[in-house]
Amino acid sequence: MVLGIAVGVIGTIWLKGGWGSNQVALRTASTGVGQLVAGASVKFRGVAVGRVESVAVVPSGEAVMVEMTVRPDLAIPADAAVVIAPESFFGDWQAEITTRDEYGSLTFYEHAEEGVLAGAVLPDFSRLTATADEIARRLTVMSDRFELAFTEETALNLRHLIDNLGLISDDLTTMISQQATRFDELAVGVSESAREFTAAARVARSTLERMDGILTDADVGTLLGNAGESMENLKTLTGDMRAAMTELRTAAQQGSATMTRLETLLASAESGEGLLGRLLADPELAEGATAAVANLNRLLADIKENPTRYLSFSIF
Repeated sequence: MVLGIAVGVIGTIWLKGGWGSNQVALRTASTGVGQLVAGASVKFRGVAVGRVESVAVVPSGEAVMVEMTVRPDLAIPADAAVVIAPESFFGDWQAEITTRDEYGSLTFYEHAEEGVLAGAVLPDFSRLTATADEIARRLTVMSDRFELAFTEETALNLRHLIDNLGLISDDLTTMISQQATRFDELAVGVSESAREFTAAARVARSTLERMDGILTDADVGTLLGNAGESMENLKTLTGDMRAAMTELRTAAQQGSATMTRLETLLASAESGEGLLGRLLADPELAEGATAAVANLNRLLADIKENPTRYLSFSIF
């Protein structure tokens, strides 16, 4: 029996890390330690490397100091920190040596004393359960409110609104297509008028250059001696001018027809005929269509960003 007791004591001491002569002492401070007690496991990357020796509140009362011993061959990272968290569902806690990057969302407590690792504590399962229960109650309240706000009548009104917006969109598309066709015809007429004005200007310029050349190159004697030739040139000039005036008159008539067509189009819009006329004559219709489209866009964006507002579900 004595031998068995001795073997049990020696085995327990060996399993806990030996006699402690070759262990390295570490300390960490945290604002809380949960249910961590002396003898708890110290782990690094999920492997047990030591044990907790003592847990005590610092004299100032602002933190808890945890003293640990770990294996001497353990290579501790330069930015090491300690996270105190539950080890299992049965109330066991552990101190895990880690780095700040692995738990970027935690706020680590920095102790003023040199050589003390920064520490943080994770909530235990009872706190998580209470928090989940509170979230479930809030979701239930939100679901009830959503059911009160989003009734069958609201859904039908929303459907009618979407249908009306579809009809308005179709009408706007038809109106835009019609007006685009008319403006294309108007542009073609203006382009033709511009080309005819350009041709008439070229003819007039050619005639003026010819007259200038006659007056520059000929002297008085030549003009008197060639009166017959001058008369022929004058007849030619008169014919060219008549042709130019005819072309100018034709271009002016086409421009007048184009302007008449444009005035007819504008008068039709001002009198309220067609979709464009109704939009110009009734500002409330145009503003209503714009507001309806804006409201639909906001509703669709809100459904995408917050789908839970429009879905009824319960966790518990």
